[in-house]
Amino acid sequence: MSIRNRVATVLGFNAIPTTILLVLIYAAIFSTVLVTDNLPSVPKDTRGLDLDQAWLDLHQVSARPHPFNSHANDLVRDYIRDRLGDVASQYPHVTIHDDFVSNASWASALLSAKPYAVYYEGNNILVKVEGTDPDFRDSGGFLLSAHFDSVSTAPGTTDDSMGVVTLMQMVEYFAKNRAKRTVIFNINNGEEDGLNGAHAFMEHPWANISDVFLNLEGAAAGGRPAMFRVTTTAPLYSWTGDHVPHPHANVISAEAFSRGVIRSGTDYSVYEQGGLHGLDFAFYRGRSRYHTKYDSIPGMVGGKKALWAMMEGTHGASLALANDDAMHAEPGKQDQPVYFDLFGAALVIFSLETLFVTNVVLLTAGPIVFLLLAYSEHIVRFSKRIRHRHHSHANANGSQRNETSREGALAVLKKIGTSLWGPAKFWAALVVSACLQAALIAGYVDLNPFVIHTYPFLVLTSATTLAYLTTVLVLTFPLNKYGIVPAPEQQKLSILSQTYIFTWILLVFSTVLVRKIAIGGTYFITAWNAVVLLGSIVAYVEGMTSARGFEPEHDTEPEGQRYARGIRYEAVRTDEPTNGRQTPGRIVEDPEPTEITPLVRRERPLPPRPAGEEQGAIGWWILQLLLVVPLPVILIFHIAIQLLGAMNQTLTDGNDPTSLYTLVSILALFIVLPLAPFSINAHRLLTSIVLFVFVLSTVFTWVAFPFSQETPLKVYFAQAVDLSASGTGIERVVTALTGPKQFLASHILTELPSAFGKPVDCYDATDKVGLRTCTWEVSDALAPSPGGRKFVSSGIEKPWVSSSFLRTGSNTARITVRGLNTRSCTLQFANQRISKFRVIEDGEKGLQKGYEVPEKGLEQIRLWSRNFGKEFEVEVEWKDGDASEQDVEGRISCGWAEYESATVGGGKSGGKIPSLEEIIQFLPEWAVVSKSRSGLFEARRSFSI
Repeated sequence: MSIRNRVATVLGFNAIPTTILLVLIYAAIFSTVLVTDNLPSVPKDTRGLDLDQAWLDLHQVSARPHPFNSHANDLVRDYIRDRLGDVASQYPHVTIHDDFVSNASWASALLSAKPYAVYYEGNNILVKVEGTDPDFRDSGGFLLSAHFDSVSTAPGTTDDSMGVVTLMQMVEYFAKNRAKRTVIFNINNGEEDGLNGAHAFMEHPWANISDVFLNLEGAAAGGRPAMFRVTTTAPLYSWTGDHVPHPHANVISAEAFSRGVIRSGTDYSVYEQGGLHGLDFAFYRGRSRYHTKYDSIPGMVGGKKALWAMMEGTHGASLALANDDAMHAEPGKQDQPVYFDLFGAALVIFSLETLFVTNVVLLTAGPIVFLLLAYSEHIVRFSKRIRHRHHSHANANGSQRNETSREGALAVLKKIGTSLWGPAKFWAALVVSACLQAALIAGYVDLNPFVIHTYPFLVLTSATTLAYLTTVLVLTFPLNKYGIVPAPEQQKLSILSQTYIFTWILLVFSTVLVRKIAIGGTYFITAWNAVVLLGSIVAYVEGMTSARGFEPEHDTEPEGQRYARGIRYEAVRTDEPTNGRQTPGRIVEDPEPTEITPLVRRERPLPPRPAGEEQGAIGWWILQLLLVVPLPVILIFHIAIQLLGAMNQTLTDGNDPTSLYTLVSILALFIVLPLAPFSINAHRLLTSIVLFVFVLSTVFTWVAFPFSQETPLKVYFAQAVDLSASGTGIERVVTALTGPKQFLASHILTELPSAFGKPVDCYDATDKVGLRTCTWEVSDALAPSPGGRKFVSSGIEKPWVSSSFLRTGSNTARITVRGLNTRSCTLQFANQRISKFRVIEDGEKGLQKGYEVPEKGLEQIRLWSRNFGKEFEVEVEWKDGDASEQDVEGRISCGWAEYESATVGGGKSGGKIPSLEEIIQFLPEWAVVSKSRSGLFEARRSFSI
């Protein structure tokens, strides 16, 4: 074989070169995305930040659970205050304010089905580092925010101690390296109980200094943090590679937050509501450890590297936001950005309006270009077909003119069958893939819905391999009983054309979403449609130029039998193995330039063509593959990895498994579809390997146990104590656990001694949709204790909850309430909705702007004090009407969050929750407990005014 023919064999459009190139492209994309998705190493130059000191601070701040309603919270606050005080004492341009004066009241119905209001007394730690430009000392500043409280069931290393120690480092950095603009630090308290500290900050005068913010959060347990949300485009440029060496961000995460797919709230929403522009930077992976004992230094993912990832991103973005005027949005400008990172090295940013305009251009101009090229290619090939027929008829012998009627009928049937199956098989592959993916989803939901919790990549592998198998097998199936299959080049062009139509349809839906509900996460569809259009243009140009591969060294075709080669859309008999190459020794007439295969004339034997001559022009198919496949696969796989990391463990939060598995299947299908035009040459060995991987991954994930100690099942604890009328006696204690019904009753409750032999009542959870709550009454031995000084000087026991009620008018009342050794009490109203309320100490300040009482009124008022055991005095008013003379009924309660194994100094506060200690002790190793609400237990009693 000549060198030319050897090169043609290697580079021609046949099975081996196509398969090798596809495998190399997908392997390169998958490996690069996965490798760059890991935490980067800590550099030698930490840019003026002291990672070792931050690591030491982290051990102090997250030594134990320290919720707002705990004495450990005061110790953490004192440590942070002392550390920052040491810095401020050295620099006159650094000011610290212990904010013990900012109180806030607001109403909200966003996070609960029951409309409620909050009164909160803050104790935030505020720091101001004055900038060098006097124009930005009182306005135009930059706010950095993190919260130092944790939940009651977690030390809070990720949520949010890493954010706090990062801000402590940034205070010292800006003290030594003054920025152009004034920088405000809000190290706030009470975030876990409803974003309370951010609300209190908005009451402070320093809140008016800043116009842009960066909020640091932790919605998981370590790993790689991401820039989750941004208000406008301007501050987003602080996250580009020029400022942040390893940017990690995607607009889809913001859309998941805004639409409740990820059930978390951060201070970002308070600042945004207050008119500031900014960003939300948060950890997001490992939600099974979030708000549990594993959110600790030993339990966090990544260790020092995770801490550095937050410090590095905060440092780079903060320098830009504090010094670059371009990062501050114009007042009133509300442009919405679309953004995503590529391999953790570059951040792509454009506006939602740009995406919409691009979509419209592609929707209108794209089809015009596509159809014009298709028509032009048709004319060119048709003219060549006419010339070829002229030469063929001039040199044909008499026997060729005497075709039998049966041969003509067979030719017509072959042409019709091929022309119908050509364009239809792509859509058949889509239908078959969708049906089998639906069956796979049903299998997961019915057999093992929580397996994605621990094995997300195996689930994605299962769905992706199934998508590959259905796509390849359907596209290569010869649906013609006469054994006629179009040549690979013809099939490639046909499938490429149908892929363009498919992406154009997707683009229509994407454009509607962009315009109607401002969804920017469909940017990958825009890119996919554009590259498929480019690939189609190249394919049609290839056809018009009749480009071909290397000519054989000797022309073996007889005179008069030569035809325009290059792209020959000939028919290949299925009973003759070709391996993607043309069948030697036969001339097949060129077809019409669509998917229609021409009538096949009686074939005349020719001398064999050299084996090295391949179908199509060498190099053109490679260019088309490089245009069509890599970019959409890169974009979609990036999205798949981030969504899996953020959502695979949200089923224990109550998310719907069908929706999650459907999302995985759609992403898997989209990862595979770009290779469809070239899959007709996929080698059988590759298909066999993919089949083996599919069977192995699917069978394993259908039978594997879904939880482990590294990825535990999270259950939610709460306890209620019904008090006697005096407030000191206990009438009954009820424990509640919330979790997935498949495991709660059969695996968890059976291990708890307090539930043995007790009637257990299980029902759908009211506050966590999709989960079940089981309750049972416990004995007095497991009754909790609020701690604190339980007796007055005369020896009389203090009531857990003391209160008084006074009807001051037909529709007004005054209520006082105090809880023993707690900062938190709640007023719950049963038969009246509250239209106004005021805490006496707060004066006539009123509710925060944008947080007014809803029209339907309030069912609940939550009261938070900065001091333990404070008495709240509240005036309430309800709408006057027919019920104005009726008694106002409801329930008053106070909450506690301290227990012996997590109490300061081994129990100095005296708080005890024996039922929680029992659950911690007897839970299986693959399960872990978290809090169900702010208070681990509440003591309550009814009232009537």
